[in-house]
Amino acid sequence: MANFSFLRDKPEFALFAADCIDAEEALRKSPDSCIKLTRPALDAAVKWLYLRDKNIFRKNTDNLFELLGDISFATIIGRNLLRKIHHCRKLGNQAIHNEKNFTQEDAVRCLSELFEFVQWLDQRYGKGYTPRIFDANEIFAGASLKTELCGIKMNSPVLAASGTFGFGEEFADFVDIEKLGGVMVKCITLVPRAGNSGVRITETPSGMLNAIGLENPGVEKFLAEILPRIKDKFNVIVNISGSSVEDYGELAKLLNVDGVAALELNISCPNVKDGGIIFGTSPKAAAEVTAAAKKNTGKPVIVKLSPNVTDITEIARAVESAGADCVSLINTLMGMEINVNTWKPTLGNITGGLSGGAIKPVAVRMVWQVAQAVKIPVIGMGGIRSAEDAVEFFLAGASAVAVGTANFANPSVTMKIIDGLENYLAQRNLRSVNEIIGRVVL
Repeated sequence: MANFSFLRDKPEFALFAADCIDAEEALRKSPDSCIKLTRPALDAAVKWLYLRDKNIFRKNTDNLFELLGDISFATIIGRNLLRKIHHCRKLGNQAIHNEKNFTQEDAVRCLSELFEFVQWLDQRYGKGYTPRIFDANEIFAGASLKTELCGIKMNSPVLAASGTFGFGEEFADFVDIEKLGGVMVKCITLVPRAGNSGVRITETPSGMLNAIGLENPGVEKFLAEILPRIKDKFNVIVNISGSSVEDYGELAKLLNVDGVAALELNISCPNVKDGGIIFGTSPKAAAEVTAAAKKNTGKPVIVKLSPNVTDITEIARAVESAGADCVSLINTLMGMEINVNTWKPTLGNITGGLSGGAIKPVAVRMVWQVAQAVKIPVIGMGGIRSAEDAVEFFLAGASAVAVGTANFANPSVTMKIIDGLENYLAQRNLRSVNEIIGRVVL
């Protein structure tokens, strides 16, 4: 619990309790915001004292500076505490008028002075006084996004989704990469792929359609040139795709190296050896791919589920039985756009994968269903654009989330989401995102 949280159980201090708690919580956002809010909190506490203590001379004024200057006030609280109150109010005035930029040290001192006054009030006028010492570390220890997934230690439960973040390097100027739980890098295949021809991306209402065609440099170049550059910068989760069960097994074996944190199996691809059936639409095929990967790697295996099925829980249970360590969902929904002027499909591939905000309700529903059907962790994705969107997935049962299409609109959106999650937890006095996983109230 944070320093001022005891005020929640003190109805006698209701006049200033909320302001004090708000000031402390603001320190997680910025020192300036914190100091600005200490001023109204302190003023409310001073007014409460004037209303409460009959030994303080009543002046016909609302000017707190004049009230604080009254000798009867100084006699009651003592000159040392009065000096700290004046200092706290001075900093508050400077912050309100933007006269200087404050450091975290300034804000902590300001809060501690407010805390000392509030503690004095509690000791003298409160009910059931308990001595307390202001602890600045308590403020920042309140909410932590550090977590662990399949044995992988992560600084946050927010990942960058494959196909939307390149190999991570491309976003180095826009994000603090260490804040991410990891990067699900661009899909890798056994041999290089040029991808589809023609138009490959088109914007849709609240989303986009893509038919990139898994363009990538191939596993050999990835291992020789790309992985060495990125392996020490973040958790590298390699998304892999193949045209046969054997392809997935071979890729898993080749990528069973230092620097790879986990594998994510893209099973929304056709099995050319079995008449073009999509791996992710067949429980049997999905299980075979999972088993092949698990057999050839010591890394955690995450299976990325396709939403283009009748019952996604059937696929989830199949890959869990085959040894999957985790599932991620959802991949894109199949869609199509037709140009009304040319009467031709917009995309060169005719159809493509729909992603973005439009698919979020579908994704949340499927995450909720799968989280109840399996015992392995679930990574939620699909239309996440804000911290509130991420919270929906956690409440539905996701242990982590991945942000995809939103990265194209705002390259630093993952940082916004991480900061928003920290604030969400702090405002509710929650210490970990684990406290909201699967907690949807039905």
